[in-house]
Amino acid sequence: MAKKVSLCLASLVFFILFPVLLSAQDNMGMGGGKQAMSVTGCLKQGTDTGGYYIMGQDSKMYELMGKGLGAHVGHTVTVTGMQVTLPPAQEQKKEATEKTEAGASTVVDMKVSNLKMVSESCQ
Repeated sequence: MAKKVSLCLASLVFFILFPVLLSAQDNMGMGGGKQAMSVTGCLKQGTDTGGYYIMGQDSKMYELMGKGLGAHVGHTVTVTGMQVTLPPAQEQKKEATEKTEAGASTVVDMKVSNLKMVSESCQ
């Protein structure tokens, strides 16, 4: 009798937790629920050392973080990556230069995972 109760309880727990586990796995596979994004534009050197940005066609400035960006300054590129949220202290440090570079545009911090050169010049 005790084995039947244990088996029933184990089955019940499994069926209750299974959808929760699947949901957690789906969120992990998508970068914590964030969608990948792509932006095409002229890659420019930022004021900060190692800082790069693109002004998107959506009138937003994309502050880029990633490797190999310096080799494409002055080129039209398409970058793909994820939007990131910087810690408040780091964001405050960058705020003054972002305002100078972006003007009235919204600034989006982006970790670049892929870069494709569209043209060797910006038009």
